[in-house]
Amino acid sequence: MVRFLARLLGLVIGASLVAGMAGALAAVGYKKKAPPLPDVAADEMELVVVMDGARLASTAAAFRGGRVVCWYAAVDLDLRDAALDPAGADLEVRTVFGGTRIVVAPGVPVTASGPAVFGARTIETHGRVVVAGRPGLRVTGFTLFGGLQVTVAEPGEAIEAWAAGPPPDPKPVPA
Repeated sequence: MVRFLARLLGLVIGASLVAGMAGALAAVGYKKKAPPLPDVAADEMELVVVMDGARLASTAAAFRGGRVVCWYAAVDLDLRDAALDPAGADLEVRTVFGGTRIVVAPGVPVTASGPAVFGARTIETHGRVVVAGRPGLRVTGFTLFGGLQVTVAEPGEAIEAWAAGPPPDPKPVPA
């Protein structure tokens, strides 16, 4: 029985190593095909970050959403200065072995759905009130061995960086 369990454990460890190496090789191939960072004023975006870090502060006039892929990476997506489309915005986020953080302005309704396998998905409102009738952000997708965090901050408020890259251009807060 002990011999069987030792072989089974060896098989599981070996399969995990092979799967990890295959995933890393696939990520390298995907990185070569990744599109450039989207325009900060784009109303729809495709942000693909593989084995790297990216910070993007959107200034879209009518943000409708898009897709974020974060694979062995870290993404900071700041939507505080983006005006959401009147119908709201749909953002598909796929995070694998990494972390994606989305920052929204106070009062923006946010919903998040999708599985988090060996990872976490959190929406941190810090006690701020959601404004009824305001366009919302709907986040879907999945997290595998990573994290998705949606947090609230005032425009111009400093936030600790998750990802590498130039910081978003902060707008001064009116006094």
